[in-house]
Amino acid sequence: MNLSKLTCTLLSAAIVLLAIVPPAFSHSGTARDPWNPAHIEMLPAEIRADVRKWDAACGGSIAAAQRFALYLTAAGTEFVALHFDDFRCRSAAALCNSAGCLHQVYVAAGGRYRRVLAVHAHDVRLSSSNNQAFVELMDVNGSGRILRWNGSRFVAK
Repeated sequence: MNLSKLTCTLLSAAIVLLAIVPPAFSHSGTARDPWNPAHIEMLPAEIRADVRKWDAACGGSIAAAQRFALYLTAAGTEFVALHFDDFRCRSAAALCNSAGCLHQVYVAAGGRYRRVLAVHAHDVRLSSSNNQAFVELMDVNGSGRILRWNGSRFVAK
C-alpha cells in the first residue's frame, strides 16, 4: 500500500471514529441544566400534589434538582425528605429564611404518604440505626438536633 492510500485509509477511519464516539466535556461550561420538572413528576401522588401548591408562590415554572427528594426505608417504613434548597423557585423568600430553607418529611402509611415534619433548617438528614429512623436537623452554624421516629411522628431523642 502506498503512502497516500494509507493516509486516506487512516483519515477515513478517524472520521468514522469521530462520528460514532460522543464528545467528552468537562464539568465547566457544558453541564446539563440540573433543574428538571421530572424530579417532581416522579414523586408519589400525594407528595407531588403538595409540591405543586408552591407553583403560585414561586411565580410558576417550578422544577427540582436530582437530590430534592431523598428516600429512606427503616423498619419497613418508607420516608421521603424534600429539600427545598434543591427546588427552583423565583421567590426564594417563599421557601427560605434566616433559619434555612424549608424541608419536609413524609411517611408512607397504608399505601399513601402524609407529611410528618415541616421545618426551616440548613439541612435535614434521614438515617437509621438499630431498625429505627432518625432525622437530624442542621442549623446554619452546623450544629443540630436529632429526632427519633416513634411510629407516628418524630420526637426529641
